[in-house]
Amino acid sequence: MTDHCTGWFEGAWGHCCAAHDLAYSSLAASKLGADLDLVRCVSDAAGWPMALAMGAGVVLLGLPFWIRARLKR
Repeated sequence: MTDHCTGWFEGAWGHCCAAHDLAYSSLAASKLGADLDLVRCVSDAAGWPMALAMGAGVVLLGLPFWIRARLKR
């Protein structure tokens, strides 16, 4: 099983996490843009409460992952 939603359980929004991971590794995407896209996607897949919880997590805790993804390029 792939863990696209690092630090969070997988659910109907797993495809959103996979897209978020790709956006983090893209030099063309900003962190904030990727995080907002995740929130929109999760909102569509699971509703606003889950989207806000996940959004807060990536905004507050995602910086080390974003930096690491950029350094791998």
